[in-house]
Formats: sequence, structure tokens, C-alpha cells
Amino acid sequence: MRTPTGTVVLACVLSAALLLSGCVGHTTRHPDTTRLGDDAGTGGELFLLSAAAPGPDPFTDSTALTAATPSPAPRTPAAGGPRSLPGGTPGLYGGTERTGSCDIGRQVGHLVRDPARGRAFAEVVGISPAALPDHVRALTPVVLRADTRVTGHGFRAGRITRYQSVLQAGTAVLVDDRGLPRVRCACGNPLGPPAASHGTPVTRGTPWPGYRPGGVIAVTPASQAVAGFTIVDVTARTWIERRTGHDVRHDRALPPPARVTDPPDPPRPAPSPPQIHVPPETEPSPEPDPDAGGASPGDTPAGVSLPDAETPLPTSGETVPLPDPPAEPEDPAGPDEVGPDAVPDNPDPPDGAGLIPDD
Repeated sequence: MRTPTGTVVLACVLSAALLLSGCVGHTTRHPDTTRLGDDAGTGGELFLLSAAAPGPDPFTDSTALTAATPSPAPRTPAAGGPRSLPGGTPGLYGGTERTGSCDIGRQVGHLVRDPARGRAFAEVVGISPAALPDHVRALTPVVLRADTRVTGHGFRAGRITRYQSVLQAGTAVLVDDRGLPRVRCACGNPLGPPAASHGTPVTRGTPWPGYRPGGVIAVTPASQAVAGFTIVDVTARTWIERRTGHDVRHDRALPPPARVTDPPDPPRPAPSPPQIHVPPETEPSPEPDPDAGGASPGDTPAGVSLPDAETPLPTSGETVPLPDPPAEPEDPAGPDEVGPDAVPDNPDPPDGAGLIPDD
């Protein structure tokens, strides 16, 4: 029996449709990250990345030289999103004196040896591939001292991906001259400022001890380029200054940063107490005539109190100091502080509060 030609054509069409639908159904896409430019990368999902975790779509192998995880630190919850701090805030970052937190030479080598990754990295940063080595060497290696929200960029199948993440305190990063985190050393991924969240993001990853969403910070660029960062030596628990750039050999110890930014007023000499002078005895002056409008001998001028009976009167020609004016009560809160309230009084407060004290 012959099969009608129309039936054969219809069967072929249905088979082709099923094959195409099957291919589409098996097309895979990483469920957690988005290609560069997709709106979903602005806050639909939030990755929690511990200090040593490679994270999604790493650009390179880890070049981190430290993955010190601090003890859990309570933070004051922040309303309306991460608390913002300028990149030049003293104590925002940590490190070890004259020891980098990231092997910048290896980081440059990884990107130069893989031209495709190097070009993708340069595209994210907005530079030419030829300028990539100088760009990376101009960054400063530090360690985060607070859980920090950033935008991460990965590399998968020749494409750039983008995702929102929180980096754990203790993560080794490279920051630019405005104090913004630009590279995560555990994966070589370029970083950017966090995107605005739209609603509550879906959290992916395992929270670490001490993680609290309200304690996360976001770094904003310093008002001007920073020549050197005041950071905490996480090993010696002291303050050090680190020049901008990859060379940490010029680190130097610093005293604790002052919280008051305005210089104090110059000291003023203490005013001498007012004095009264009793003129020497002379011929008695005539008593005023009450009818002439003058003061009578028994009148006391307003605002002047006479000594009591037990206080000896001054002799003629003697200078007697008046009593000191009452001292103004001291302000129990101390002098006004206009410095950033995120600066700790010492690098390692006993309560473990770290960078951000409880309000």
C-alpha cells in the first residue's frame, strides 16, 4: 500500500520539529551567572564567596598569598542596603608589613599567556590588552577587613560573565588608587562596584561564621587619588602605610590615625583675674547730697555684693583679686569628633568589632 505523499511530508516536518525542540531543551546555560550586559546580573542572585573559594568562572588560578579568615565579628545591621565607605578610609583594609597579599607577577603571567582571557580581562577593565601588565602592577595588594559587596566578572566558554557577590573579610584583593577593589586574587576575576539591588536577591553559597547581611559594606571611590593607604598589619596588630602600587617594600609603621581631622586651636594664655584697687587714704570726699540724686551712703550699686562681716576689708593701697568666675562644666562626651566613624581606635578591638563599631 502506498503511503500518501502528504503523510510523508507531515511526518518529516514533525520529526524535524521534535529534533529542534530536543536540541533547544538540552541547551545548557550556567544557572548562576549571566553574560556581560544581561540585566539579570544586577542583583537577581548573590554569591557568598569565602576568602579562599575560587568562585564561579575563574579567570586564572589563585594567586592569593594569604587567606586569613578573621574571627566572627558582630556588625550593626544596616537599613536599606550595604553601608558605603570611601576607599581611602583608614583601617578599611589590612595586610602584612612588606608582604603582598597577592602574587602580582603570576597574575600578570596568567593573563598574558592566555590571549583570550587577557583580551576579556582588558575589555572588562576598559583598557587595551597591551596595557594590561602595567594596569595590574599599578594596583595595590590588600586584605578586606569587612564582608564586602562587589560585582564579579568571570570567563566561561570564551564569554564574559557577570554576577553579584559578597567577599568574606580576609579576602585578598587588588585595589586601585581610589581604593576600589578591582581584582580578586583567589580567581583573578576583575571586580567592579556593586549594582543596585532590585528586591531581595537569592543567596547562593554557604554563609561563613559571623556573616550577617546587614553588616556587609560597599566601597565607594575616594574623592581623589590616594598616594598611600593607612591599613592594619593583621600580623603585628599595628598601623602601617602602604604606597599605591604593587611594591610593598616601602611599607612603614604609623601611629594610630587621629579621629579628629581639624587641627586643634592654638593654646591661649589664661586670662588674669580682674582686680580692684583701693586708693590710698586722702581727704574724705564730701558726702553726696541725697536731694541731688546721688547715691546715699547706705545704697549698694546693683550687681555688687558687699563682703560679709568676717571678711577683712582691704587696707589702703592694697590690690585685691576678685574671685574666679565659675568654671564651665566639661562635656562628658568629650570634644567633637569629625573624623570617619569607621576608624577603629586600635587595630584589634577586644570585642572583635573590627572595622565597624556597633552604633
